[in-house]
Amino acid sequence: MFVRCYLRASTLEQSADRAKEETIAFVKQHDHKIAGFYVENESGTKAARPELERLLNDSHNGDVLLIEKMDRLTRLPYQQWQTLKSRIQEKGLTIVVLDQPMTHLALGVNQPELSAIQQALTSFMLDLGAAMARDDYETRQKRQAQGIAQAKAEGKYKGKQINIELHKNIKTMLTAGLSYTDIQKALKCSRATIARVKKIIMTQT
Repeated sequence: MFVRCYLRASTLEQSADRAKEETIAFVKQHDHKIAGFYVENESGTKAARPELERLLNDSHNGDVLLIEKMDRLTRLPYQQWQTLKSRIQEKGLTIVVLDQPMTHLALGVNQPELSAIQQALTSFMLDLGAAMARDDYETRQKRQAQGIAQAKAEGKYKGKQINIELHKNIKTMLTAGLSYTDIQKALKCSRATIARVKKIIMTQT
C-alpha cells in the first residue's frame, strides 16, 4: 500500500503545501510513509486538475489518497463529485481525510477487512463532506454577489482593483522576453494576469 498525498490551494497567492508537515506527522503516527506529494494551485470546482490526474495515473489498487480536508479534494457539484469518486474507486484507492477519524481505519487494515457497516458509514461521511464543501463554495459566491450588488447600489463598487506594481513588473519582464512560466515563478501571479498585461501592451503598440 502506497500513501499518496494530494494538496491543493485555489490561487497562486495561497500555499498549497502548507499542510505538508501535518500530513507527514499524521502518516508517521500510523506507521506509514508518504510515497508522493501531488501539489497544485487549482480551484476545487474544476474537474480537470493536472496533479490530481497524475495521482490517479500513478495509483494502484490498495493505495491511499490522503487529503487534509474534503474541500481540498472537491468543491464539485454532486454529479461531478460522483464521477470523480467513481474514478477513485475504480483505481482501488481509499480516501483518508485528516479531519474525518472514521476514514483513518483504512491505514490500519486492508479495505476488504472493514465491515460493510464501516464502509457504508465512511462512504456517507465522504459524500456529506463533499456536499458541505460545495455548499460552502456556493454560499460564499452568493454572499459575494450580494455584497457587490449592495456596493453598486450605494455607488461604492469600483470593481477589482489593478495591482499597478505587479502589472509594471510583468510588463518589464515580458518586454525583456521572459516566458510566462518564468514570470509566474518570479512574481507568484497567474497566467491569466500575465495574459491581460500582454493584451494591454499589444493595444498600446
